[in-house]
Amino acid sequence: MSAWVRWVSSRCRWGASLAAKFVLLIACITALTLGLAAWYSYYSYQRAYLDHLRSKVEMLAGFVASISPDRIFSHDFSTLYGYVRGLSHTKDLTYAVVIGANGEPMTAYLNRAHPIIADAIRVVGSEDIREVSRYIDRMPDAFSITAPITFNQQETGRVVVGATRRYVNQELRRILFWNVMGSTLTIVLLSVGIFFVFRQNILRPTHALMDGARRVAQGDLHQPIPLTSPDELGQLAKSFNEMMGSLEQSNSERRLALENLQELNRNLERLALYDPLTNLPNRTLLQDRLMQALKAAERTKAPFAIMILDLDRFKDVNDTFGHHIGDQLLVEIGQCLAETLHSTDTIGRLGGDEFAIVLPDTDGEGAVCVAHKVFKGLDQPFELQGLKFKVAASLGIALYPQHGTDASSLLKHADVAMYQAKQGKLGYTLYNKDIDIHSPRRLALINDLRFAVEGGQMQLFYQPIMDIGTGAVRGVEALARWAHPEKGFIAPDEFIPMIEQTGLIQPFSAWVINEALRQWSAWREQGIETCMSVNLSMHNLQDKAFPKELEALLQKWSVLPHALILEVTESAMMGDPDRVLQTLNYFRSLGADVAIDDFGTGYSSLSYLKRMPVNEIKIDRSFVKDVCTNKDDAVIVRSTIDLAHNLGLEVVAEGVEDKDILSFLAELKCDLAQGYYFSRPLPPDQIAFFDRPAVAPPSSKQVSPSEI
Repeated sequence: MSAWVRWVSSRCRWGASLAAKFVLLIACITALTLGLAAWYSYYSYQRAYLDHLRSKVEMLAGFVASISPDRIFSHDFSTLYGYVRGLSHTKDLTYAVVIGANGEPMTAYLNRAHPIIADAIRVVGSEDIREVSRYIDRMPDAFSITAPITFNQQETGRVVVGATRRYVNQELRRILFWNVMGSTLTIVLLSVGIFFVFRQNILRPTHALMDGARRVAQGDLHQPIPLTSPDELGQLAKSFNEMMGSLEQSNSERRLALENLQELNRNLERLALYDPLTNLPNRTLLQDRLMQALKAAERTKAPFAIMILDLDRFKDVNDTFGHHIGDQLLVEIGQCLAETLHSTDTIGRLGGDEFAIVLPDTDGEGAVCVAHKVFKGLDQPFELQGLKFKVAASLGIALYPQHGTDASSLLKHADVAMYQAKQGKLGYTLYNKDIDIHSPRRLALINDLRFAVEGGQMQLFYQPIMDIGTGAVRGVEALARWAHPEKGFIAPDEFIPMIEQTGLIQPFSAWVINEALRQWSAWREQGIETCMSVNLSMHNLQDKAFPKELEALLQKWSVLPHALILEVTESAMMGDPDRVLQTLNYFRSLGADVAIDDFGTGYSSLSYLKRMPVNEIKIDRSFVKDVCTNKDDAVIVRSTIDLAHNLGLEVVAEGVEDKDILSFLAELKCDLAQGYYFSRPLPPDQIAFFDRPAVAPPSSKQVSPSEI
């Protein structure tokens, strides 16, 4: 029983169950109703019982009254006694007495089985009705009902019926007990029925709704509530499921929006800190990394290096092959640089074709070592869409704290070093305040430069160009030199960029051409016939007035046009190909020859080379100086010579510094050579025009042309 109660209690959850409270309420109301009905029936039964006795007495009194008085006084009581005995079926009747007019009992019924009657007979010791009735009348537990007997409207006697109150009440309590038991059973059955109906139709759906609400509170929106009925609770469950679906959709949309927002934030952060093309850190992130390196260096007193790398003639790639190829090349270069450096180093793109590298805990020697690794990585050609690109670059290095103690000065000085490396074709260089354009020395040189161009401080030196086959001087190249009255000779790599930056390039070029043609005229008067090579800048080629000015100078100094060779770099040619082509055609119409200077360092295509009216190609010294030891350079030189010869052009090799190189070029059938092996650039009065001896055979240490 106790186990069943515990099970019911656990299942019903009396403390918090709506069903239990509802059933308890119904049970209380039913119990109260049935209890009131039981008590009402109790008192109603008591009145009905007394009324029943009273009706019996009245009926007996009427019957007695119907008997004639003579028969009554004749004591013929057999018939009367039979009627009195007829009352014995009435429950709890103690006695019934018919009393005559004289007050004496005429007949009686005594319930001898009744304890009160038995006690009365035992006490009185006689069965005399008179004695027993007197005893009974004196008992407090009994009550009696009297009805008069009337005959001809005269009272001739009375009928007295007695009953025991205790037994009447006992009978009534029994009736009440069974009523209560019946009511209780009815309540239990009704409550159980109501409970199961309530549990099935209300409690279970309500619990399902509660469980669904808890799941929603916990964030679980994937388990819908089962629909058990089409009633209001079923409709509520359906609405709840629709609400869960809406919440799930709203959460999904919210999660998607949040993911999109997070992705947008990541993209914005990446856009803010990373270059979108190469995925390398941009200028902002580089500045941050540089500031971190500065703080670490200040804390540990350790040096670090900042390097700026700029690609040489990268504009030619964009102009020739398009920006799409240029962008792909930048991506490849960025990956190459990232793979070359350590994970603790930072490589980023400053913009365009300019990259920056931060090297923590690195001194000058370490920075130079990294520069060699960078150039070794860039030495391999990059292949894009079937085209191979060999990249040249210039790199400037600034060190903390020697070259600056803040980010701005370090970046500026690394940039200055990079430009110095580019102008001098040095590959890389450390910052030197003496070559900084913003340094006091550079500013002083810029101030002196205009006077130097216009005041006669500039001089032209000449370097012979030799015929490899005969060893004779074929011509000379005019090279400008600046003899500063206080600082001595200033190298061209230092003052030529300043001339281009200050806008003096046009008067300077006019002076160079005029002085070169004047010297040619002076040599001709001495009986020396030679060719004069003069370098032109991009500004000359884009100057519409320059061709006429050149023609005027040729006439002024009576120079034979075929004796003049105008040297143009690949980058100058690719700046505005159509305009350059028009200008060069005009030079050719005058009879002057055109040479492509520094061939191989730019990105001119064969289609442009075929269109250009050129006579010769000058191979850059960067390929010639290692031609005997580097197979790649040897292949480039040989291919260039073969290409030029197939196009009907002569080839000049620059940078010939020893006999082995000259012999190697001779075997490749190169036409002309220029370099320190023959002569350094010299003033015109120091040049001796003489034939060189025959070229010696190749050294055993050389790379044989057959091995290329």
